[in-house]
Amino acid sequence: MYEGRPVDIQMERMILDEGFFDETVYQCEIITYKPEEERIYLLSKQTELPVFSLDGIYKCTIAGEEGLIECSGSMTERYWNKLGRVMVFRLRNGFYKKVLN
Repeated sequence: MYEGRPVDIQMERMILDEGFFDETVYQCEIITYKPEEERIYLLSKQTELPVFSLDGIYKCTIAGEEGLIECSGSMTERYWNKLGRVMVFRLRNGFYKKVLN
């Protein structure tokens, strides 16, 4: 459904009081989307995995066929495999279309 699409990931807030808030927008690519698990598997081609906090809430903006689609959630896993730097993003409240002015 969204496989191969570019994604922008940006931290919205921290869960921990003393955590590091990172305002940087990172570019990733969707490996696969599993709607039954509400998880998106992302590939980070340039950014090292420790940059993505497991204690943060992120906004995920997907370039869809009909415009931009957004969702929010958290990173539940970060690991290396044969594809590269993989992150598992768990959705919180589903998807919504971003209205462009």
